[in-house]
Amino acid sequence: MDEETRLVEAALYISGRPLSLHEIQQATQIPTLKTVRKIIQELMEEYRQRAGALEIVRLPRQRYVLQLNPQLSEDVGVLAPQGLLSLGELKTLIYIALSQPVLQSNVVLYRGSHSYKHIKNLEAHGFIETKKMGRTKELSTSDMFADYFGFDYETDKLKEQLKRMIRQIRIEQTELVTATKDS
Repeated sequence: MDEETRLVEAALYISGRPLSLHEIQQATQIPTLKTVRKIIQELMEEYRQRAGALEIVRLPRQRYVLQLNPQLSEDVGVLAPQGLLSLGELKTLIYIALSQPVLQSNVVLYRGSHSYKHIKNLEAHGFIETKKMGRTKELSTSDMFADYFGFDYETDKLKEQLKRMIRQIRIEQTELVTATKDS
C-alpha cells in the first residue's frame, strides 16, 4: 500500500464521520481530486473483497465513510464507547428533526431549559444548523445529521424515515415485553 493510500485510509478512520473528496484532499494534501477518488475506489474494492468487519460507503454528494459492517453491529455493539450524545441530547435532536424547522423557544418550551445546552452541543457537533430569528433561532438538522444517521437530505423524507424507525423500535420493545411476560 502506497503512502497516499495509507493517508486516505487514515483520514477516513480518524474522522469518524463522512468526509467529502475535498476534505480528504485537504487533509492528505494529495494534489488532485481525481487521485483521491481513484484511491477511495481502490480502497472500497479492497474492503469489499476482504469481506471483513469494516467497509467504506459512498454517501450522497460524494461523501465517504469508513464504518463497521452493519451486519456486525448487533454482535459487538455492546463494546462501543459511550455515545457521542447523551440521551437528553438525542431526545432534543429527535424533537428538532421531527419538528423542523422549529424555533429554539419552542424546543425549550417542549424539552425544558436544559435544551439550551443540548442545542449548543448539537450545533458544535454539526448535527443542527441555526438561523437567527429575532430574539430566538430557527433550528433544523444538517447534512451531517443525515449522513451520520443514514437519513435522506430532503426534510419530508427524513421525517418519514425517522418516524418509521421510531415505530419499528416501539414494535420491537412491545415484542420484547410480551416475550418476557410469556416466559
